[in-house]
Amino acid sequence: MQFAAPNYSPNNPLGTVSPLFINPVTGIITGTPNLTGQFVVGICVKEYRNGILLSILRRDFQFNVLNCSSAVTADIKADAVVNGQEFVLNSCGNNTVTFKNESELKAYIRSYHWTFDINGNKVESTDRDATFTFPGVGSYLGSMIVNEGEQCGDTAYIKVNVFPSITADFEFDYDTCIGGPVSFKDKSFTLAQSLTDWNWDFGDTEKSAVRNPNHLYQTPGNHPVRLIVKDNNQCKDTLIQAVNYFPVPPLLLVKPTKYSACVPEVIKFTNLSVPIDNTYDIHWDFGDGGTDDRISPDHEYTTAGVFSVKLEVTSPIGCYTSAVFPNLITMEPSPVADFTFTPEVINSIESTATFTDLSTGGSGWYWDFGGEARSFVRNPTYTFKDTGRFDIMQVVFHPNGCTDTLIKSIDIEPIVQFFLPNAFTPNYDGKNETYKPKGLSSGASAYTLGIWTRWGEQVFETNDPEEGWNGRKYNTGQDLPVGVYLCVLQYKDARNRPFELREFVTLVR
Repeated sequence: MQFAAPNYSPNNPLGTVSPLFINPVTGIITGTPNLTGQFVVGICVKEYRNGILLSILRRDFQFNVLNCSSAVTADIKADAVVNGQEFVLNSCGNNTVTFKNESELKAYIRSYHWTFDINGNKVESTDRDATFTFPGVGSYLGSMIVNEGEQCGDTAYIKVNVFPSITADFEFDYDTCIGGPVSFKDKSFTLAQSLTDWNWDFGDTEKSAVRNPNHLYQTPGNHPVRLIVKDNNQCKDTLIQAVNYFPVPPLLLVKPTKYSACVPEVIKFTNLSVPIDNTYDIHWDFGDGGTDDRISPDHEYTTAGVFSVKLEVTSPIGCYTSAVFPNLITMEPSPVADFTFTPEVINSIESTATFTDLSTGGSGWYWDFGGEARSFVRNPTYTFKDTGRFDIMQVVFHPNGCTDTLIKSIDIEPIVQFFLPNAFTPNYDGKNETYKPKGLSSGASAYTLGIWTRWGEQVFETNDPEEGWNGRKYNTGQDLPVGVYLCVLQYKDARNRPFELREFVTLVR
């Protein structure tokens, strides 16, 4: 092993100011380090007999030298610490106290020494978590020393206050069948001077600090009620008791979304009664033969009349209540919208429709012609300004204000219509000089007009509905001879339906 001279050497492995000493008889090595850090001490032992070397034993030891003030601290779990040294523990009604030792660092603690002066007698323990029994109510002083007699040690001074006992207790009373407040009565007691605080938790997020409170539960159930009491010594005790709260509501309350409506109508009934939940048996009678078992149901009324509603509630423990809400719902009769129109086929040529009202129970009418126009006449007539599909809406009014609406679709078909003349006279007199189809071309597509001689030679073709044949080949060159030609027209109408027309046309000069 090599040492960093001059401070370290085989005789001074901890530094020149910290020599090690070896007892030549016992072999015990002693030394007092005055530097923190990690140190390794190598030991070599040679065994001789009659001057002959029999064996050699080598060992390396690592020493971790720490600052005692931070490495070892006497500490116990306490209710309070005074001046950073005195640990105060309060025991309420229990003369036997077990101390929770939190001294650190445990790896460097070799001993614990507990001492208490109890009525002039010195009581001791060497356990890490010591237990002492005190004779009665009073204050007792003691201490706990870690590594007693060593340089790396510490002391905790202890004061134990043994206070009189305190017991939390309460009782409660309520009507188990009809919902109402629960009355709580405190029965807690203490052998100290007095009780000072009451902390109630009713198990439904509500709390109270009153000694004898009343509490009204909004929901049924098994509610764990907790009471924490405190006395003048700050001693506490806790008691939890279950309140099995399953009464029926003292008053049944319902709120429909509508009290008067036109048939048919879905009415939502909201049950405002408390306490109530899904563990209760619910029965609704809506007065028109309909029933339901939900807490807050909805129901569709389909007939006119005045209806009384009945609600029955049975709790899980068999308590029962019911209520009838007389004449709660009034359903007014509604008209029935209906109409027809003529002609059955309406197009861009014949675009006027006559509407005939077929509704029943109505006294007023409103028409909407696809957003183009409106009318309040019972049997209106309307001429459509455009083609396409229109939703015709009829709204019929009953004398009581109820309405009914009907919508029918009308398809105004755009008409594409051609006919082919059978002669034309391209003789430069300004009359009938070109040949082209006549009719309605708006909306046409895939338009092709072709002209052939009777020998099958094509002499003209166009895709433009506005372009005609002037009697020349492809409208250029010299005039073609007088005679009969074949004309073929192909196109698709506004609904993309294909058509083809053929005609023999006579060219006359």
